[in-house]
Parts: sequence; C-alpha cells; structure tokens
Amino acid sequence: MLQFAGKVALVTGAGRGMGKRIAERFAREGAAVGVCDLVADRAETVARDIAAAGGKALAVTADVRDEAAVSAMVDRLIAQYGRIDILVNAAGGYGQPFRATHEMPESEWDMVLDSNLKGSFLCVKMVVPHMIRQGGGRIINFSSNAGRTYSPWLGSCYTAAKAGIIGLTRHLSREYARYGILVNTVAPGPTRGERVSDLVGDGKGQEEMAGQIPLGRLGEPDDVANVVLFVASDAARFMTGAILDVNGGFVLA
Repeated sequence: MLQFAGKVALVTGAGRGMGKRIAERFAREGAAVGVCDLVADRAETVARDIAAAGGKALAVTADVRDEAAVSAMVDRLIAQYGRIDILVNAAGGYGQPFRATHEMPESEWDMVLDSNLKGSFLCVKMVVPHMIRQGGGRIINFSSNAGRTYSPWLGSCYTAAKAGIIGLTRHLSREYARYGILVNTVAPGPTRGERVSDLVGDGKGQEEMAGQIPLGRLGEPDDVANVVLFVASDAARFMTGAILDVNGGFVLA
C-alpha cells in the first residue's frame, strides 16, 4: 500500500539534487507532487519523468523570494489538486565559497538569506491557511550542519540562514500545533551532488571531505529523502519542532 496515496506534496528546489529525489520518492509512494524550481526546464523535466514512471506531478516555476510568485505557485497547485498536505522547503541558494565575512557583498548576504530563510517563510505563509482549512499538514524545512555549528565552506550568510531555519521551525511548531500542523527540520551534512562538486570537485576533494565524516562517506540524496518521507509519514505523528541531523556523525548537536 502506498503510504502517501491521496496526499499532495509541494517540494521547492525540486529541479535537481536532494529536492528532485524527494519529489520522486513522494510520487513513488502515491503522492501528487508539485515540482517547484526557479528554472522552468528543470521543473518540467522532473515532472515529466515522474509522470513517465506512473506518478502524478505538476511543474511549477517560482522564485521563492518573491511573495507574488509563491502565492501564484500555491494557487496553481490548489487549483490542480484541491489541497496541500505536505510542504518541503528544500530550495535555497549559496554564495561564493570560502569568502570571508568582511569581503562579502551585501547583495550576496541578501540573496542567501532570502532564498533560504525568507523563501521558507513565504511558502509557509501561503500554504498554512490551506492546511488549517484541511485540519492539518506537515511542513519540513531544510537547515544544514551549518545551522548547527558553522559553515567552513559557504560563509557566515549561509550559517545565519540555516540557523534561522531552526528558529523558524521551532516557532512554527508551537504556533500551529493546535491546528494539527507538524513542523520539523532536516539538517543534512555533506551530500553527494552539484553543491559538493562545486565546492571541492569530484575526485580527491570529495574523498578528503568524506574522510572528515565518522561514517566514512558522503551522504546520498536518498539518505536525506528517507528521513523527509519518515517525518511526513504517520510514523512521525507525535513529532514536531524536531531537528533531524542527517550527516553521518559530522556534527553532533
């Protein structure tokens, strides 16, 4: 039996990487999926692949930093499926690696905070009224090991944004518990994909990064997707306000 049959999941940042894998996994488990990405071609490709595999998906293009765009995205998904049961805030950008704080342009700070923290806020703002009307829902935000400590690679703007996600999650979990809306955060460590490749390349750099992780390897997108699906499932019905570290022991918080 498909555990998310009849459910509708909105996944932001779903055009690639962890977001893509999460969208695919929800569809495989029976959910209709809103595949949101900043780049239309990426969203449409993922939605087509899901449909080709027998799932249900709607590609929606939106910049999560833009309130009007987020509102239109949610309206389109509601018009298509009538409800949103699960929101996964996986979208978020990052700036130039290894940049010192005193050398960081204001524009980079704003982009990273807005794409991660403001974007999550705007998506929550637009989705929560529908979840209240439905009698409940699940919100899964994305922090990082950076939000637990600091980011040696992506700078103070990324650390601040991901720490802010943890604070936002804790606040929302208390604010909306009475409506049956459960809010949790997944905090991945280094995970194989474009971001890690951008930071350290695909060869020796990844080996060295993996050597810093007690389990001896980088995470895989499915490692993160497994935890997201767990938190969205009935198995986690008594969990809210939790921060789930998926980092192979890289950070102990």
